[in-house]
Amino acid sequence: MHATATAWLALETSGGALAVGLVLAARMLPNLLFGLAAGTLADRSHRNRLLVGVSLAGIPLMLALNRVASQEHVAVWEVVGLAFATGCLNVLDVPARQALVMDTVPRELAPNAMGLNALAARLCTALGGFAAGLLIPSAGVAACYLVVALATTVSATLVLFARPAKRPTSHLGLQQRPSFGRALRQAGRLVLDVAAVRRLIVAGIACEIFGFSFQTAVPVFARDVLAAGPEGLGALNAAVSLGGAASVVTLSMLPARVPREPLLGGVFVLYGVALVALALTHDLPLAAAVLCLTGAAAAAFDLLQQTLMQLAVPEEQRGRAVGVWVLGIGSAPLGHLEMGTLAAAVGAPLALGINGGLVLLAASTLLARAGGWRGGLARPARRAG
Repeated sequence: MHATATAWLALETSGGALAVGLVLAARMLPNLLFGLAAGTLADRSHRNRLLVGVSLAGIPLMLALNRVASQEHVAVWEVVGLAFATGCLNVLDVPARQALVMDTVPRELAPNAMGLNALAARLCTALGGFAAGLLIPSAGVAACYLVVALATTVSATLVLFARPAKRPTSHLGLQQRPSFGRALRQAGRLVLDVAAVRRLIVAGIACEIFGFSFQTAVPVFARDVLAAGPEGLGALNAAVSLGGAASVVTLSMLPARVPREPLLGGVFVLYGVALVALALTHDLPLAAAVLCLTGAAAAAFDLLQQTLMQLAVPEEQRGRAVGVWVLGIGSAPLGHLEMGTLAAAVGAPLALGINGGLVLLAASTLLARAGGWRGGLARPARRAG
């Protein structure tokens, strides 16, 4: 709901397509700035309490967005600033949440647990997209942020019930843990010392810049090509989430013995094909179907990358591994700015086609160099540093 409402709010300002790109870039920038530090913090704190604090801190931000959206004239810089603040909370949330999921199950069930968690997130995102599309025309964009504030309160309550299956290393005494500075350096060295992590981060950056930036083009595509209002945009965003839910259901049911690396390579190629197909679409139902496929590729890529990243390192460094992943998605502002500028200059369809071709090029290059990512699940590496 937050994503749909904020994209529409940015689109309706004088900034148009470029404003959407700026807002999404601002929301993703904290990943680049604070990703490693957030992952290190997740390894050194009580993850439940950290997530509760992050959720509660999001409530005043949603109320501020409600006030901004209620104004007669909305300034782009206000939306951009609040998007950056929201991104700062999100960068703290992701490593702790993903590591907490893996804390609750034995290692051999980790891919399935990650899949179930991703399924819940995608289904709720689809529901939020539909709800925002219906709420914006009837009650306005500002009302969406009040609902998001309520949902954030519910999230803070529910996360208290998550209980790790075993006591994580991060909760041991201070004398048994490295200093924050040393732990942060260890997180940075994961990219240098662990080949699997390095390969995954390169793939993630390429896909983040040219693939996931399609979100900037979707509001413009909905308005200018499909002649759809906020209801249409909500339906398109929901289609992305439903496709993602279908893919993570499939991944969560795969036996742990099935190697994930080749799957990730195939998904990378599928992502590029889906973006090129979207660029050629001019019908709302067909666009929703293509975005369903796009969402499936996006969710699968995210889930496989996160899972393999955590399985490539020792258990006590899982939070930092997710922090490295978050650092990789910190390249997203480049993609959103590139897509917003390109869509404003040549139109959303051509921009989507260009980026889809670049995703295919990146995927082909990576697969040629990595030998198709053959092999089974990544084995834990020796402790970096």
